[in-house]
Amino acid sequence: MAFEVGQRVIAEKTGRRRRSARAPMRPPRHGIVDKVLRGDPNPRYEIRWNDGGLSIFSPQNEGLQADPEHPLVKPKKAAKPKVAKG
Repeated sequence: MAFEVGQRVIAEKTGRRRRSARAPMRPPRHGIVDKVLRGDPNPRYEIRWNDGGLSIFSPQNEGLQADPEHPLVKPKKAAKPKVAKG
């Protein structure tokens, strides 16, 4: 799946298996795509994570998914000036 600039994503952390019954699962990371560095078939994205970090991410095995709770965040376009009819 390809992502666009401004799209909110969720990345599953590696090593999500439990080491023991008491060890909790690692939570996924949430972020926003800042730049698309390379498209399909081997995409690479610059992602700004919710914790403030910035990293280059190359998803593998569906490790990056669109955040279903947050649609694409597009910059607002400037409103066109109104023309008076006269």
